[in-house]
Amino acid sequence: MKSILARHFGLAFALAATTLGLGACGGILDVEFPGRIPAEQVNDPTLAGVLARSVVGDLECAYNNYMSGSSVHSDEYETSNGNVPGANWGERSINADEDDYVLGACDNTSLFGMHTPLQTARFQGDDVFTRLSAWTDAQVPGRTGLMAQVTAYGAYAIVFMGETFCSVSFDGGAAETPAAALARAETRFTEAIQLAQTAGNTDILNLARVGLARTQLDLKKYAAAAATAALVPAGYVKHADRGTESSRRYNKLFSYATDLGAYTVDTSFRNTGDPRMKVADAHKGAFTPTVPLWISTKYTSLASPIVLASGKEARLIRAEGLAESGDVPGAMVILNADRAAAGLGPLAATSAAQAVAHVISERRVILAFEGGHRLNDILRRQLPWKGTFGSPRTANIWSGRPYGQTTCWPLPTKEKNGA
Repeated sequence: MKSILARHFGLAFALAATTLGLGACGGILDVEFPGRIPAEQVNDPTLAGVLARSVVGDLECAYNNYMSGSSVHSDEYETSNGNVPGANWGERSINADEDDYVLGACDNTSLFGMHTPLQTARFQGDDVFTRLSAWTDAQVPGRTGLMAQVTAYGAYAIVFMGETFCSVSFDGGAAETPAAALARAETRFTEAIQLAQTAGNTDILNLARVGLARTQLDLKKYAAAAATAALVPAGYVKHADRGTESSRRYNKLFSYATDLGAYTVDTSFRNTGDPRMKVADAHKGAFTPTVPLWISTKYTSLASPIVLASGKEARLIRAEGLAESGDVPGAMVILNADRAAAGLGPLAATSAAQAVAHVISERRVILAFEGGHRLNDILRRQLPWKGTFGSPRTANIWSGRPYGQTTCWPLPTKEKNGA
């Protein structure tokens, strides 16, 4: 299978979408899962469930790219290939003019296209919500629950952009600061919670609560983040579904890193002695045979689902919120309970700064290779970039090429110019 993917990997660098817009990611009118519907039927209330599911599919598509690209861009992976733009993704050299970043779609004709898929998911969430609002409960049984669903999923696209984009533009408007985007997400998640409560949908309720707590933490509303996160059950898990029906549905981190070997787990994430760090030596060469391939064992196939939100994430948010609010003992109780469950000894902290540092270190392990959490922590906490934890390198240790200057994801030039 590697030879097939290797040929495809080369093609991925040569192929890019030719227009900036919804078509690049699919959307309501062009989705491969769960199906296609004619354009004239998007105003048919009997298809409300299909429209809502298409929003889920668009967010899962965008999240797959976002999670994978952010993991490679952060210090979790190193590039183990010399192809462009594939190598650039792992060497912080993606810029505002890189078409794979700006226009790349969800299938494997691109790598980790980020801007268009996220904007598509956000737009579709808004659009389907507007359609649902115009219909009645009689026309659409369960309408409130569907409105909660599309609002929550659309909000996730916004919070991802607010966390890791340098600036964001919506619907052709002026560029907004990340904080402004996060404020939008906070409003949407709050609305989703209210709708889910009305509908009695506990799954979407908890999905939105994790999203809101995450956003509140990003906005430094620490007490609010801790309170919101406390409402999420410890065992809650929400996945972004993956599959093998088409390359649009592949788990891209498995496809490009584990299967193809184009990226290898960074040395700082290997041999940590922590059983929660799910990595392994693949005992073979990577895309470049002289590079040893280390993989994340969280993903075992192209169909491996990706955690979108969870109780474990909420507990880490709560711990950080408590620490920043002055409740250091409360934060440490959470962290040490999770460590004890994994057979690890307790951590100690006598200050908020120490407790927060422990939270970041625990999140680095517990939420590795999922969710863009590591990239978000690096950006918001101004942590060191590639290399041994706490000691950055200046170049890729396998290729010797220097790292680029990209930190947050840039607003595309095509977006600035209205192309």
